[in-house]
Amino acid sequence: MKKRILVLGANGFIGNALVNKLTEKTQNEIFGLDLYSNKLDESLQKRNFMFVKGDINIKSKWIENHIKKCDVIIPLVAIATPNMYVKDPYRIFQLNFESNLKIIKLIAKYNKRVIFPSTSEVYGISKDKFFNEYSTNLSVGPVNKHRWIYSISKQLLDRIIIALAEKKQLEYTIFRPFNWIGPKIDSLKQAELRNGRVLTIFIYNLLYNKDIVLVGNGKQKRSFTYIDDGISALNTIIENKKNNLNGKIFNIGNPKNNISIKKLAEILISDYQLIYPNKYKGKIVYKSEKEFYGKSYEDIPLRVPDISEAKKYLNWTPKDDVYSSVSKTLKSFIDANK
Repeated sequence: MKKRILVLGANGFIGNALVNKLTEKTQNEIFGLDLYSNKLDESLQKRNFMFVKGDINIKSKWIENHIKKCDVIIPLVAIATPNMYVKDPYRIFQLNFESNLKIIKLIAKYNKRVIFPSTSEVYGISKDKFFNEYSTNLSVGPVNKHRWIYSISKQLLDRIIIALAEKKQLEYTIFRPFNWIGPKIDSLKQAELRNGRVLTIFIYNLLYNKDIVLVGNGKQKRSFTYIDDGISALNTIIENKKNNLNGKIFNIGNPKNNISIKKLAEILISDYQLIYPNKYKGKIVYKSEKEFYGKSYEDIPLRVPDISEAKKYLNWTPKDDVYSSVSKTLKSFIDANK
């Protein structure tokens, strides 16, 4: 069945991988908007992908016209890097909440279907062993810890979307990515400025022979999920072949890939040394949270998804183990910087 799909933030990490997948079905019409297009080289060659370069806060008329004519809207525009949470929390709130709220209001105005990217961060500092979409309490830290502004912004939008759906003003499916990794996750320039995600920062340090810095004791654990697995689940949500995914929330993560940040660093160093023996001269060092991020940061010790809903409704199970996921991501950066 032909679908018209609007992807806002098409050049982002999830956006570019999703567009590449969606354009495989030639009957689909995909419309994309972003500030840049450097990650979209392959997709821009596809006849069923129409891209416009621009800011979601400026291209409001274009966005409204395309929401009106599209079947599915996927608003992926967000800043999702911890350093930015503490450095500029107001900017995080402006873009992640206020700008996206305008999009959600337009989706409700035309009674469309939104597939909304929430985040595993909404679960905050929950003590649950596995985070469940419906039973886990969403609890965060003290108000002076700016680190939680991203989590709160996403949670507010989750709640607004659900409330609008209850009034029959839109249809929704919410997905919560758990530490997706893969090619084009961030740029090395972002990593250099510490505005990338932890994996990219570690890879930058490897490539430029710098020490890898672990924040705190390095025992914090994350469930790293390869981008192809994530996009597979997301594509099933978009297709909604059985028409049974509206009003659902899905954790999209790999609980088997739950490793410490220290283990992540060790895997990367090992993989890099297999490719370039004796080239890396750096070492693992430790810094306190306050020293690395400032006083407004607070870490999360454990974040593991319950994926029973995704298994039940999407028939989805992640395939890539943590070693292949990290290895493929590292190799993509090496290849891109030869």
